[in-house]
Amino acid sequence: QQPRWRAVPDDALAWREWDGDFVVFNERTGNTHLLGEFAGEVLRHLVATEDGTAAATLAAGLAADPCAVDHASWSRAVAEVLSDFARLGLAQPDKS
Repeated sequence: QQPRWRAVPDDALAWREWDGDFVVFNERTGNTHLLGEFAGEVLRHLVATEDGTAAATLAAGLAADPCAVDHASWSRAVAEVLSDFARLGLAQPDKS
């Protein structure tokens, strides 16, 4: 079973979107991050899921047309973003 991922609490993040790029300030770490459109959408969806979500579920939710998506590569791309988020302190897998 895939781990469920959770973003840091929404109240710890301040963000703005400009022309497809996202600037995110994490109040817990004091760091500001520039995210591209794809990573920004991953974070937006992750923050919106209070109970966390698996990478594959998140990937399916991000696909505009799920039938036209190569699910394996799409899921890998989401998993890479989630790994980056863990390194940056923006999200963590739920260990419970």
